Amino acid sequence: MIRPLLLLLLLSWLFIGATCERTVELDIDQPPARLVVNSSFTLGQKVAVSVSKSLGILDNSLPEYLVDASVTVYQGDTFLEELVLYIDPAPRIPPYYTTVDFEPKPGVTYTIRVEAPGFEPVVAHSFIPQPVVFSRLGVSQIEELPGSEAFSKVFAYEVQLDFVDPPGEENYYHLNIFQEILNYALTPSGDTVIEDRRLQRANLVLDQPGVVYDAMIGGLLLKDHPTNNGFSFPLAVEIVPEFEALGQIIAELRTVSREYYLYYTTFSRQQNQSDGPFNDPIVIFNNVQNGHGYFAGYNTIQDSVRLNY
Repeated sequence: MIRPLLLLLLLSWLFIGATCERTVELDIDQPPARLVVNSSFTLGQKVAVSVSKSLGILDNSLPEYLVDASVTVYQGDTFLEELVLYIDPAPRIPPYYTTVDFEPKPGVTYTIRVEAPGFEPVVAHSFIPQPVVFSRLGVSQIEELPGSEAFSKVFAYEVQLDFVDPPGEENYYHLNIFQEILNYALTPSGDTVIEDRRLQRANLVLDQPGVVYDAMIGGLLLKDHPTNNGFSFPLAVEIVPEFEALGQIIAELRTVSREYYLYYTTFSRQQNQSDGPFNDPIVIFNNVQNGHGYFAGYNTIQDSVRLNY
């Protein structure tokens, strides 16, 4: 005979099990759609701005880009230019708005204003910082190793570099290193002809506070200068020497605005965060008032060194 207390516990367990399997439908009010504006701009290039509408938190569909928006750029209260819509013939490239004559200058704060039917207008501000300079770029410890195939070779080496970080102020950077790979062929007369070249982005690792690997385009995002004695990166590239050769090593340093740094670091931290119920949510930085996205300026310097092997 089952005791009353045991029977009560058994019934409670069955009741809990039944309720745990019940499907609960959440009635969540979705906020109204807002404009999403994305633009990073630099010297010598037209300002390009993509405009889309925000999606619901449970909506996994692709972004809907708008082709009926009005996008204007200002310096202070002074109107500079209205951007024009450009639709690329390649279907994988979404439509965007671009300046025609206006090109930004360093140290000047610009404002973009975006309007579209059915949406609240949005504005965003940013500027292009002044550039810094490389103080050192070199390569050492070049080593030739067997490749993954009998006909390939791995070239391992170390890149040392440094740059001048202006003291007494917060500065933000985006560092990348590229290895130039040349495709060549021999002519009937025995001459070497370069047929093609490509840049292979190096996978940079630096375990220092304030350094974040960029999950969008690669490279390292830096706040100020994170080391006291420059940078040293061990790198390796695999090629097929029969028709490939190593060219220059190109170091690229972007001096970026605070908006650029915060957007790319928060996006990267969100992408690199492991799944788990105890992880704190990471909110991607947004400097678009009344909307979502980013408007961010940056400056770029490059230096190169040839790999002699």
